[in-house]
Amino acid sequence: MDDGYDTMPRTPPKTPPRRRRTAEEARSAILDAAEKRLVEGGPGAIRLQEVASDVGVSHPTVLHHFGSREGLIEAVVGRALDSLRAVLVEAVRSSSPADDPRQVEAMLDRVFDALESGHGRAFLWLALSGYAPTVDELHVRAVADAVHEVRKERCKAMGKRVPPAEDTYFTVLLPALALLSLSVIGHEDDPQGPARFRAWLARLIHSHLKDV
Repeated sequence: MDDGYDTMPRTPPKTPPRRRRTAEEARSAILDAAEKRLVEGGPGAIRLQEVASDVGVSHPTVLHHFGSREGLIEAVVGRALDSLRAVLVEAVRSSSPADDPRQVEAMLDRVFDALESGHGRAFLWLALSGYAPTVDELHVRAVADAVHEVRKERCKAMGKRVPPAEDTYFTVLLPALALLSLSVIGHEDDPQGPARFRAWLARLIHSHLKDV
């Protein structure tokens, strides 16, 4: 007789085994969580216990990987800068910016996209909080060196004088600072303004690289 109750013993659902992270995976997850907090709320939003909770690890685990809150912030910034530098250097080496302004514009677009995704805001947060990265840490010099190698090869092939390295450095520094500022300014009144500015800046840089 069915009395409305299920008398069959129920097997509790199995909890899927928790995959154990490798040390590198744990470190990367901690950096991801800390970077998200940095972008959304600045350095003050990075609290080790909360980052640990975000990732599902213990507070001592975060300390094991980074030593301190300052060490974690430095690691977050360093990873973001290394990623940006790698993208830029590869873009420079695989293109000929003096030959086509569209290639310059494409490089500027890649930088702007990276900065607008949160890195630009994070760098300014850091500057306002006393963690400002130096020009060397921003890898502007490394990118300028890559651009200058391309300029030297082009000038030698055309029998032209090689411009001073400082000229190339300033040519890279100008758009870097401009795009950093552009990435944190609101453009609700003119959504296409940043794209037009990048196209204009690309033509300016192309003209300079081509003529000098």
